[in-house]
Amino acid sequence: MIISNKRLEIGLFATVMILLMAFVPIDLTHQKESPASDPLLKNVTGSELQEIVDSYQGKKAVLINVWATWCAPCVEEFPEIVKLQRAYPEKLQVIFISGDFPDARARALAFLKKQEVDWTTYFKTGDDQEFIESVSPNWTGALPFSKVIGIDGEVVASWEQSATYTKFERHVKTAINQ
Repeated sequence: MIISNKRLEIGLFATVMILLMAFVPIDLTHQKESPASDPLLKNVTGSELQEIVDSYQGKKAVLINVWATWCAPCVEEFPEIVKLQRAYPEKLQVIFISGDFPDARARALAFLKKQEVDWTTYFKTGDDQEFIESVSPNWTGALPFSKVIGIDGEVVASWEQSATYTKFERHVKTAINQ
């Protein structure tokens, strides 16, 4: 029986693939998702952010913190804000917004996981100036930027530059009426 070269190549290829599959396990159910699909870090525009903040009015105070992995003061204050969320889980919602560049999204996600953030956070998308203006008319775009909003929806405080746990907590206590 004569086998054509084409059939022989296909047969050898199929045999090699079967052998590889037998010895190299491939788990198709646990393939890594792209950082863009991770529910810990969702895209957000300025108008979407306002809707999110508004959804907490009458329920919880909100602390918005815009940060980036390349911003040393942001990274320094970050654990203090996480502690604050853990100290007031029923009365405060921390909304972290990564201002990282799109190609650094995976780095931002890894940072959030390292900091043990276990609630939804956001990744800034859209026009920078529109986003800045939607967050606060007093924000120049410098990072870090924080804004504390009371349960009643009124702005308690906002500032550029990093802060200590004490400063954050003082404004949060005012926002939750303690």
